[in-house]
Amino acid sequence: RRSDMSILNEKQVSELYDKNARYYDLLLILFQALGVRRRRSVLVNNLCLKQGDTVVDLCCGTGANFSLLAKAVGSKGRIVGVDLSEKMLEKARYKAERLGIRNVQLVCNSVNDFELPIETDAVISTFGMEMVPTYTSVIARIASELNPGCHVGFLGLKHPEGWPDWLIELGILLNRPFGVSREYEDFRPWEAVQEYLSVNYFKEHLFGSAYSCVAKKT
Repeated sequence: RRSDMSILNEKQVSELYDKNARYYDLLLILFQALGVRRRRSVLVNNLCLKQGDTVVDLCCGTGANFSLLAKAVGSKGRIVGVDLSEKMLEKARYKAERLGIRNVQLVCNSVNDFELPIETDAVISTFGMEMVPTYTSVIARIASELNPGCHVGFLGLKHPEGWPDWLIELGILLNRPFGVSREYEDFRPWEAVQEYLSVNYFKEHLFGSAYSCVAKKT
């Protein structure tokens, strides 16, 4: 059965995450306990970033990937964090300052409108792209803008095939603060990645309720 929530538009997403920004990192504690930090680390490692590279973090939120990305690109590299929510970006800015990461540029923009810097070496998005209704066109544009040899890495939630309905509903309830509902269950960003890029890493996590995907522009 469908939930009483529908697919959120960009204004609703911005308002939701502005509202939850203060508590967002606390809401992530359950995910951290399930090993999400390690999944982020593996994802970043598979992007094959080098010192001095430029990486774009789409739907960057409060900057959960920044410490891993900063280590990968070094002080001469560049991290560009993009998010719809000003409040989330404020938290990301504070986190970067607290960690001493000075090579971060934060951009409040939609992933539908943001154009990759010409020098981009990799794009990452964690727990964001599966909430973007236009993910296919976004991924197609990313693929067209990237230079050959560059990587794209996604980590996110997915509809778990074969789960009993009550367990799916429980998962949705736990993720309700992030805007998750049954309306998103047919979203499959990794399939768009497979269509436009050459996938070299795909893995399901948490009994099929999450995935990691890394692909290369050939």
